[in-house]
Amino acid sequence: MHRALAITELLTHILREVYNDEGLNLRQGIKDIARVSQVCKIFRDPALDFLWRHIDSLLPLLRLLPLEIHEEHGDNTRLSKVLGNLESSERERYFSISSRVRTLSFSEPREPIPRKLIDDIVEYNLILAPRVGVLRLRISSEAGLRLLPAFITPELTDISLSFDENLYVFDRPLNLDGLIKSVYMTIFRCAPKLVHFSVVDLHEAMPLLSITKAPGQDTACLQSLTHATFYITASSLPQVLDLTSQLRKLEDLTIQAYEKPFEEILRLSSFAPETFSSLKNVTFDGSPDIISRIFSALPANRAIQSAILRMHGLYTNADIALVLLGVVAAASKESLQKIIMTSVLSHNDLAHWDVDSRIDTRQFILDINAIEPALQFQNLEIFSACLGVPLYLTDEDHLRIAQTWRSVRLLYLSSIVQRVVWAHRPPASIASLVHYARYCRSLKALGLCLDASTQASVDTCVQAIAAYKETTPESNPSLPSPSIQMIEFGPSWLECNFDPVQIHALAKAFTTLFSNLAACRACRTEELGVPQAAWTWMKVHTLYEYILFTDRGWSVNTPRSAWKLGLFSKWIEDYGEDYERVALVAPGSSVEADFDDDQNAEAFNQIMYKTAREELAKISKEHEVM
Repeated sequence: MHRALAITELLTHILREVYNDEGLNLRQGIKDIARVSQVCKIFRDPALDFLWRHIDSLLPLLRLLPLEIHEEHGDNTRLSKVLGNLESSERERYFSISSRVRTLSFSEPREPIPRKLIDDIVEYNLILAPRVGVLRLRISSEAGLRLLPAFITPELTDISLSFDENLYVFDRPLNLDGLIKSVYMTIFRCAPKLVHFSVVDLHEAMPLLSITKAPGQDTACLQSLTHATFYITASSLPQVLDLTSQLRKLEDLTIQAYEKPFEEILRLSSFAPETFSSLKNVTFDGSPDIISRIFSALPANRAIQSAILRMHGLYTNADIALVLLGVVAAASKESLQKIIMTSVLSHNDLAHWDVDSRIDTRQFILDINAIEPALQFQNLEIFSACLGVPLYLTDEDHLRIAQTWRSVRLLYLSSIVQRVVWAHRPPASIASLVHYARYCRSLKALGLCLDASTQASVDTCVQAIAAYKETTPESNPSLPSPSIQMIEFGPSWLECNFDPVQIHALAKAFTTLFSNLAACRACRTEELGVPQAAWTWMKVHTLYEYILFTDRGWSVNTPRSAWKLGLFSKWIEDYGEDYERVALVAPGSSVEADFDDDQNAEAFNQIMYKTAREELAKISKEHEVM
């Protein structure tokens, strides 16, 4: 063996390449690293570290225990008594392997353990993985609750705990409340390094928990906890907020509150001004009333930087404003940088929206009144409101938003929609883009619901640009915007066979508004009868890039696709600056001007479409588009 392999760092790097633990290669990676561990003594320990570092089942560890199985008495697996001897070789052998585990998952419904074996583990005070740092546990019985302390170690930094329905219904112990409270307190007291804590309990209210310093303890519990996540019933909100108010270093708080039918939700008490002082990021999931109640319980002027608010259903202006008023009451105007609101529509919600239900859908048309409270946060960098239906804003509303949120980097106003009012088009035209290009100089991604279906809308945009040029000195221009990279229109009424003259007018307007536009698109709009509006916007964007290419000989976006450079060069030879002819051969058309047959034309369209999707995916990821 080469002496270089005796260098621990080099050997570890090599074994990391051998042990591929991603996706379909996991099983083969386990086999390979197991074989490596048997090559020689030098390879053994590093290979075993990789082999046991992350395990998604408790069974491999249990197989290492010295067990006595008495088949004549049925399922009567017991631990060998030698394990009770702290100096026994069997105990040392077990710990030599189990101490390598860093991440452990255990789902009791999926891998049931004999109860007598659990009794022995508890009796011998056995710690199953002495140096585990990350735990994922799902408990479904009283025996599982009694086993849980065997997982808790002082090295634990991250635990996710889920209580199964069976625990409450089919295997419910008499003293369940006391057992669950004991489990929580064991975690809090025995895991001083805990940083992430997650609980899933969707069946009954949590117990009231206190993390004050217990007798004999030097410090209070959970002094390192910074991230807490709770998936609970709404009846647990008082207990959850009381617990989290005691956490002095809490930075990220996630609460998903499920409301049971006819469930009474207790009034939430307000907390002292010194609580939640370290809180930076919140994610609340529930009804507008629940989210508003949570915010109202928090002290005012918290230094919250990010608020992610998730709802389910159709809501009115008053509902959305209620949630945002809660944010206003709790968050500092100077600190808040991000608000993301979503509302997912269920099949029942969509059925209510359909024409056959005879519901007046106009009551769910959202306007500036819905997001009015958010305009108090003038330092916002991200605002996204994807609420299932579009925000119908006027041109004056867009001007006010652009002038208020001048530092915004991502602005989404119901760009991803599931329903629209077919007979009610947005009041604002494409001319509203001028406001964002002028005032939002850091804006990178923009999602709006605009009316772009008529010649009048395009003409209004051209007129707005002309008016801007007349009133703005050439020495101090604010157009084009160098920052905006992506524009996403909501349900676009723009027809697929849009006139090439209008496509040219839009593309030309875009060259005045944006110097670095990478992509623009529209949502699917089958219910409007124009399911392929996305193709038309790709025509506009392609022509936009081509105009920049002919004017300047280059574009910041063209180098991303080398084949575009050749394509645009050929178009210059064939069409020059006859942009309306170029509009006919841009994506979305089967015109054969540049191809031998329809198949090649379709291939070109697919290449352009794939490229646009890749660019959009990259931009969306970069700018946290939701």
